[in-house]
Amino acid sequence: MYNAYIVMRRTQIYLDDRQRRKLDRVAKRTRRTVSDLIREAIDARYAATPREDFLEALRAGAFGVWKERTDLGQTDAYVRRQRRGSRINRLAG
Repeated sequence: MYNAYIVMRRTQIYLDDRQRRKLDRVAKRTRRTVSDLIREAIDARYAATPREDFLEALRAGAFGVWKERTDLGQTDAYVRRQRRGSRINRLAG
């Protein structure tokens, strides 16, 4: 269900008897763990917004897409020139 690379942290929660019985029944019927059901319920209830999903995807490696390109050379100077030029144009206009 969950990616093996995700760090899990042990958390203790208190459930009343009714909640625990319900979880036990569903866990037995679906052959899943109670922990897995709780994680799924949290994800469903507190789902990430599309913006959070986008930011998570960026953090996961989208910035490194061009990292292995050797044909581009150093881009630092180019980026600085572009930024400096556009700033001057904005101020002069």
